[in-house]
Amino acid sequence: MSNQLPKDQSFSEMMKKSRLAMPFSDFEERTMSRIHKENILKSATSKYKKLALLFFIMGTGFGFATTYFLSLPKTSIVGIPSDTILLVCRLSYVFLILTQLNSILKLFSKSDEYRFT
Repeated sequence: MSNQLPKDQSFSEMMKKSRLAMPFSDFEERTMSRIHKENILKSATSKYKKLALLFFIMGTGFGFATTYFLSLPKTSIVGIPSDTILLVCRLSYVFLILTQLNSILKLFSKSDEYRFT
């Protein structure tokens, strides 16, 4: 038993020397607070991403329905043939879909180009 006492003492001495000194008195609280804020920000960001995707899908569906219903009547509206109006609507619809799809892809990419702060 007396043989183990010096080993325990030396181990205790080594453990005391390995103690890590904190740079500031409130370092741990500040670090935990920062981690908590980052978690809140991540959850808010994921909420915004889901909303962006939802509105993109809704807008795509609305645009598709609008162009479909514009193609049904074969009359002129305010003196402009319906084919011309339909062509302009379809071109603007495709342009908007492509630009918004680009934005959605950038939002869901791994890069930090878009940040909600």
